[in-house]
Amino acid sequence: MNTAKAAAGRHVPVLLLSILFVFLAICAAVLMGLRCIYSDYAQPAVLPSEVPQQRSYLSRYTETPVPTLPGPYLSSPAPSPAPAATPVPSSAPAGLLGGKYAWRFTEEEVLTDHTYSNPTVSISWDMYRDELSYSKPVTFYVADVLIQDITSLTTAFANGAYSAGGRKAMETIAKKNNCIVAISGDFARWHANGLIVRNGEVFREKRFTSDLGVLYKSGVLETYEPGTISLEEIMAQDPWQSWHFGPELLDHQGQPKTRFNTTVGGRNPRSVIGYYEPGHYCFVLVDGRRKYSRGLTMKELSQLMYTLGCVRAYNLDGGATAHMTWLNSVINSPSRERLVHDVICVRFPSGA
Repeated sequence: MNTAKAAAGRHVPVLLLSILFVFLAICAAVLMGLRCIYSDYAQPAVLPSEVPQQRSYLSRYTETPVPTLPGPYLSSPAPSPAPAATPVPSSAPAGLLGGKYAWRFTEEEVLTDHTYSNPTVSISWDMYRDELSYSKPVTFYVADVLIQDITSLTTAFANGAYSAGGRKAMETIAKKNNCIVAISGDFARWHANGLIVRNGEVFREKRFTSDLGVLYKSGVLETYEPGTISLEEIMAQDPWQSWHFGPELLDHQGQPKTRFNTTVGGRNPRSVIGYYEPGHYCFVLVDGRRKYSRGLTMKELSQLMYTLGCVRAYNLDGGATAHMTWLNSVINSPSRERLVHDVICVRFPSGA
């Protein structure tokens, strides 16, 4: 009997140790489980519905993604790399922009593949490809233009004068007139009527039957439907440029339009001048009649100009005439080669 008790006594420590190990193992398992549960609550997984849905726009020029655009587009063209030059001092004349966008201007002339700047002019351009917003794919180009002096935004005729008539290749006109960026104009001699003012000079002053676009020396760009303003009222405000083609693309509250004074409202290549405020404009060129870019209807073009942030926008001669040049080279892909009559451009300073 004593021998049995002695044997049982020798096994008690081993049994207690076994129980202790089992208890510790259970505790460890419980602690690990609690840690996992806490981790799940501390860092909740993002639900699929919470992942931002972003639209990607590809630049055919760079073959790299263009920054995501809010809505369907950016409110301004994708930023270009900042030029390595000294910004204009804050004491510089305010000009049309009243001191706004001072960081865009530079003391010296700075030129890159997509930008140009000097003390009074700043331009940047980019290409955008949109396969989501319309029933057909479209490629368009936006040149963002900032000027301190209205005379920087100029126009030119193919043969140097309105009376000379004729047409020439877009790049030839751009080179002859020392253009940094240029866009096809309104084919001023096409219509027998309308107001034609170029660089402050009046070439024709007749009743206008198409929507009229007028850039005043104050820097304001306005658009008018026939019968809404007299020629006398326009001339009293000192116009710098006027175009007789159209139609206007935004109403006078800056909203998109759905009805237009035009016979070419279908899907086509487009050429447009847009307006933000005095001194701030954009040239917009839409490729069309190609597989990769079908062009835009007038209603779609109106929506594009609204989404780009413009408060006024005026449609120019489009179709095969729609060209944009940068440094004397056509940067878009016209539906076919066509000689043009006149251009809108920003020139290099005299002697540049």
